[in-house]
Amino acid sequence: MPITTDTGAITGLVYSSHRSDPDYTDLLPFFVDDLPTLRTAMLEFAKVCDYENLKQQAHRLRGTAGGYGYSGLSELAGLLEDTCKTSQRDGTAILNDLNRLIEYIDRVRV
Repeated sequence: MPITTDTGAITGLVYSSHRSDPDYTDLLPFFVDDLPTLRTAMLEFAKVCDYENLKQQAHRLRGTAGGYGYSGLSELAGLLEDTCKTSQRDGTAILNDLNRLIEYIDRVRV
């Protein structure tokens, strides 16, 4: 289980709550192996301020991460999605949420 520090930073590796479930044994690697591609896409969308596509990717991750037993990842993706939905689309807030999500993604394991 990851640990949140006083600064909100996530430390430690993150594992699926379904990792001991035989129904997920073959599925979890596909999800985890896709995360670097998703991570890269999200960073590219942020780089060009394409917040609509960033929001869509965050929405997709929110749903799939939860389904695969990564509730913390789902929660952070949801926060990013919600931030991208705001009418002001504050670039600083979006980047802060994206950075937290990326830090978390980097700790995800099967």
